[in-house]
Amino acid sequence: MPKSKKITYCENHPDVVSNDNCIHCDKAICYNCRKKAYGKSFCSESCKRNYVFSRMSDYLLGFFVTPLKFLKDRFARLRQGSLLAFLEVLILAGLVFCVIQLVRINEQVQELDIEIKRSHVQTDVADTTYLPPVQISAPVKGGMVTSSRIDITGYAESNWIISLSIDDALKEVQLPKNGEFAFRQVRLNRGENRLQVRALNPDGEVYVLQTLALHYGTPHLDFLVKDFRRGSIRKKEVAFTFDGGSLDNAAEPILSALEEAGIKATFFLTGTFIKDYPKTVKQISDAGHVIGNHTWSHPHLTSFSENRKQQTMPTASEEKLREELNKTASLYKVVTGEEMAHIWRAPYGEYNPEVLGWAAKVGYKHIAWTTGRGWAETGDTMDWVTDKTSSAYHSSDEIVKKVLNFTKNGRTGANGTIMLMHLGTNRTEDFPHERLPEMIAGFQKKGYQLVTIPDMLYGSD
Repeated sequence: MPKSKKITYCENHPDVVSNDNCIHCDKAICYNCRKKAYGKSFCSESCKRNYVFSRMSDYLLGFFVTPLKFLKDRFARLRQGSLLAFLEVLILAGLVFCVIQLVRINEQVQELDIEIKRSHVQTDVADTTYLPPVQISAPVKGGMVTSSRIDITGYAESNWIISLSIDDALKEVQLPKNGEFAFRQVRLNRGENRLQVRALNPDGEVYVLQTLALHYGTPHLDFLVKDFRRGSIRKKEVAFTFDGGSLDNAAEPILSALEEAGIKATFFLTGTFIKDYPKTVKQISDAGHVIGNHTWSHPHLTSFSENRKQQTMPTASEEKLREELNKTASLYKVVTGEEMAHIWRAPYGEYNPEVLGWAAKVGYKHIAWTTGRGWAETGDTMDWVTDKTSSAYHSSDEIVKKVLNFTKNGRTGANGTIMLMHLGTNRTEDFPHERLPEMIAGFQKKGYQLVTIPDMLYGSD
């Protein structure tokens, strides 16, 4: 088992994993609290000021002490009639005089520059020094847009060329009029959009004015609170999903099978899995798979396991679920350097409208698996069951047969099906994950595309 690194938490946000320390007071801080300056990390403006004051004090002390020692030594030698000491003092005096003159010249240049800028303002001459940055009239970075079209407006000199690209594809170029530019009714693609506004000045220099990552979907909370169990029945797509909770002993062959087939899948990981198996998590991320949230400790959120009813557990609350999701996403960011996808899967498949609403307020949409009448029509492979005497146990042959039989279900077949498997197993033989290549090949032979949950969720019909 890979050795897990010690996890510390932000002193300002106890539920968020820290990824840095203040250079001045050594306080543990998260990436939200971190203030970068001078190539260092600080926890507050106060620490930043104290750090600068401390360094400046050391610098000034050294700045004054060294020359004083030098002068003391030279004057002692002057009293002894040293010609070399006289020349050194003379040169030093000349340097001091030059520095004083340069400071005066710099002050005069600054005053002249201010006068020039004032004259520009008085005569309505555009000056980029005073131009405000590009302003976006639609949502902020990382937001969800409920309209397929937005306006982007900003400011630039009239002789600059402004361009707009979406997902690195050039969409429009224009010259500002009266110092302003506007891209009207910019059409967004369904799902994620990366918009970038660039400016080309008369000297041929290109500047990136703004980069926006927007998600175009249906209204935010209404969209997030709806459970997602199946994709479009009009599209021949299947999504394999893998949950990671306590073990990763099936991860390597699963990742190898996906790589061999050249497909991407979706993984739902708990915070404890990320803590215990950071190397595996990094391997999944680096391979380009989608990783969603499976809570931190895999708790029971409803009473289903006790009474077969999805009643919210007394131990569950909005605050606790928010902490479970945020801690997991925070640690994932530390381990991979990437943001976790804003999709989640409830432990044990236990959830209800109240629980979905709690997660939606944090920005997460729930992803279940396809369900039907009985085990044969349900996307859960039950690969985690080890007791052969249990009615829930199924051999790998039965699992492969059940999965591929989805293609024979009525008119829609396996269209939009979400399959569930696991990254760990306690089985000692007959491992279902080793049969994954057969399942993938079986779907591909029938003309199905193996996609990720975001592809299935946001893809256009």
